[in-house]
Amino acid sequence: MVDADALKYTNDLMHLPKEQVIKTSDWNGYLKNLVLKFPQALGDSILDGLIRFYSEWDKVEKMIRFEPDRSIAVGYTNHSFLSFTGSIKNSKIYPFVKFNYSGNDWIYTNRIKLVCDDETFEFDSLKFFTHGTADYVSEYMLMVYNVSLRELISKIIESNETIIRFYSDPLYTDFVVTERMKMAMKKFLKTIKALN
Repeated sequence: MVDADALKYTNDLMHLPKEQVIKTSDWNGYLKNLVLKFPQALGDSILDGLIRFYSEWDKVEKMIRFEPDRSIAVGYTNHSFLSFTGSIKNSKIYPFVKFNYSGNDWIYTNRIKLVCDDETFEFDSLKFFTHGTADYVSEYMLMVYNVSLRELISKIIESNETIIRFYSDPLYTDFVVTERMKMAMKKFLKTIKALN
């Protein structure tokens, strides 16, 4: 598999510390305007979290939109995941937590249960959106990132294991949150804090 998007911009990358890269066009197009408004430490935190996600400039709404990384190697595309998504407008962030089930067939999720080490969290009567192709289907929901979710996300990041069960009685499927997803969320919490 080749990441066509990365291949297209191979000659147009900025190399950052810790072996991170961003597209020069993204930096010049919208990231620089955001990051340089803040003192260096805050700007570094914003950039360190944001580059772990796919982001783009929405010219119509004049905002940065961000969502889970689309690179095949990262493991979000065509897979179940937990991540942040949302937008940044006028240097203020509007984050959501995205719970996404992906698989070969629909389960029509309407509730989820999280087992985070020894603690259990349940969310009922949920509205999931659907998206499907010939190869896979996705069911996802967005929760506004607020104080109660902040505590849950912190527990997930620090957990040894977090299992998310997507239910639609009698069907269900389980997903284990990966260390890579935990790290991306942990870094992005600094971005959220800097932009609140």
